Amino acid sequence: MDNRLTQRLVGAGVIAALAVIFVPEMLERKPRPASSPVAETPAAPAPPAPSTPALTFSSQPAPPPAPETPPAAEPTPPTPPTPVAETPTHHESPLPPTPPTPAPVLPAQPSQIDTARTAQETKAAQDAAAARAKAAQEAKAKAEAERIAAAKAKAEAERIAAAKARAEAARRTAQAEAAKARERAEADRSATAKAEAARLEATQAASTPPPDEDDEESTASQAEVARAAKAARAEVARAEAARRAAQAEAARRDAQAETARREAARAEAAHREAARPKAPSALPKIELVSRSENASPAAKPPAPPAAAKPPRPQPPQEPVASAPTRGGGTVVGSFAIQENAYAVRDDYRNQNIRAGVERVTVNGRTLYQVRIWR
Repeated sequence: MDNRLTQRLVGAGVIAALAVIFVPEMLERKPRPASSPVAETPAAPAPPAPSTPALTFSSQPAPPPAPETPPAAEPTPPTPPTPVAETPTHHESPLPPTPPTPAPVLPAQPSQIDTARTAQETKAAQDAAAARAKAAQEAKAKAEAERIAAAKAKAEAERIAAAKARAEAARRTAQAEAAKARERAEADRSATAKAEAARLEATQAASTPPPDEDDEESTASQAEVARAAKAARAEVARAEAARRAAQAEAARRDAQAETARREAARAEAAHREAARPKAPSALPKIELVSRSENASPAAKPPAPPAAAKPPRPQPPQEPVASAPTRGGGTVVGSFAIQENAYAVRDDYRNQNIRAGVERVTVNGRTLYQVRIWR
């Protein structure tokens, strides 16, 4: 746009300069008209005029007039006869050269200016939109990377929490079993003490001396039997108190073990949920739906939400051995609930590790052990 305007201005300036140079020269070389008074002067003997070559020069044909030559001036009226020698060569008074009018410089069309301005604004808007889109894409990628890192950290934390919960549950279970064993021992001791007290009381009743024996000997034996019976009764009371304390401790340990098992099950579920692959974000789905609507008028109905997934099927109940019949391997955990053992076994199998579940009995309690072979 600017180059074309510059070329027009330069062309107009060149034309104006050429007109200023050549137009006055063309006006001076124009031939005299036929009504010149020189042709009407009577012939008279006179010396040859020194300006004769001027007449010969004036008879030459004039160059073609320029298109912008102004009209010729009117011829002057005849003058009194004068000698030819004194007659001027040109009788018409030449007009002062008129400066040529430069060609008007047309301003640029408004439509062209508006078009150029609109093109520049459109390009600037496109550049700004591209920059915003790039910044949004970078921010989205950064947010996605942060979300993935947070999800990985959460999954790792859930895995550690699940391992700690499993260890705590195993420890609580062992403590509960030990408390139950102490309770049974205290119960046996209490029963033994009661039997001893009953035996001593029976001995005391049987050792009552007849009336004819010595009073001192009978008194001593009765005191000894009474003292033994009293000690037996105190032992019975102590054994009963110990049995009750052991029973309460066993109940408390059992409750703690059950709480730890529930916490371990919750941690296992959280770990599996964190390790499960997440569904794609909603933004690509919305973009795909809009594209399909633009491509075809009859768009397909949207897919059902991901929350309406069918429940995860439970693993089939496989027969487990009552005792470990296979040698080798490593026991990675013991569970009182069979489903938890199956869940741990499935996790190892998903990692391509051979795993199995074994049913064992420890202190009269059924446990499910998970054994792996690497």
